[in-house]
Amino acid sequence: MDIRIEARNLTMLPEWEGKIDEELSKIECHYPGLLHHFRLTLIGTRHHKLGAFEIHITGTVPEKTIVVKEKGELVLPLIVEAFDVLDSELREHNRLRQQVARVEPGPSRGFITHIFPEENYGLILSAEGREVYFHKNAVKDMKFERLNIGDCVEFGEEAGDKGPQATWVRRR
Repeated sequence: MDIRIEARNLTMLPEWEGKIDEELSKIECHYPGLLHHFRLTLIGTRHHKLGAFEIHITGTVPEKTIVVKEKGELVLPLIVEAFDVLDSELREHNRLRQQVARVEPGPSRGFITHIFPEENYGLILSAEGREVYFHKNAVKDMKFERLNIGDCVEFGEEAGDKGPQATWVRRR
């Protein structure tokens, strides 16, 4: 991971650096390999009412950039607060990624273009335009002999020795 830590309008104190390292270690432990780039900027401001310090964290994860901006009077609690926000953003990003990964695609669809009853197989033209082989034994819920050219079908697909093949076929 590419890490950059900098301070503007103030001198970075060793205890602040130590706290940043500690919090970053927790993030790396909870989300190994998720963050690709990490940048933290600690800024000394002159706004008493808005907080004397600002912290900006930018982290890149697959398909997203997470930005955290926090303001406060004390640096150490501000660091912890900013990392807590980053942690919750990463947790939510991870949850959404896992949710998307769990969604299984539905069956493929197409129509029968050829049937070879003597050889016990046929061919399907998928919706994506691929020709898919299927064997008589892959036909579900009906007999192979009842299939006709032009029938709309759903099928499960896998890579075969000579190209795509249907693991099962069912008329729609």
